[in-house]
Parts: sequence; C-alpha cells; structure tokens
Amino acid sequence: MTFHPKVVNLIKCPYCGNEKDFFEITDDVITTTHYVQNTDGSFTIEERSSQALGDVKLFCGECEEDLTSFHQRFSEMIF
Repeated sequence: MTFHPKVVNLIKCPYCGNEKDFFEITDDVITTTHYVQNTDGSFTIEERSSQALGDVKLFCGECEEDLTSFHQRFSEMIF
C-alpha cells in the first residue's frame, strides 16, 4: 500500500472545485522587448521584461471566477 500525504495548502476554487488551472490578469503593465535584426531582415527577441504598475488578479482557469483573495498564497508557491 502506497501512502500519499494530504497536501493541505492547495488552492481550490470554491465555485467549481478546480485545483489545477489558474491564470492572472495584471492591469497597467509596461513591457519592454529588445530585438536583434537578422541578416535576412527578420527579428529575434533578445530580451523581454515587464513591470506591473496596477493590480494583479487571480482567476480560476475552469470557471473564470475571481480568486484574488488567494493571490498572496498563490504568489508564495510559484517556484
């Protein structure tokens, strides 16, 4: 018999029960992209950075309900 410990810190959507798919929407973002032009005239991304100036919201990837109240916990668990 295999023992699987219960993970107590999973975020679970209270609306649909989803525990897997989530997405963020960030307001007022500045995105800077640096390109290098190739010899054939095409461009390749060299570096990309972004800076969030507004609110960041978390949503359920299944039912799309606003789960922003879980965002701090979500942010702490991104590795």
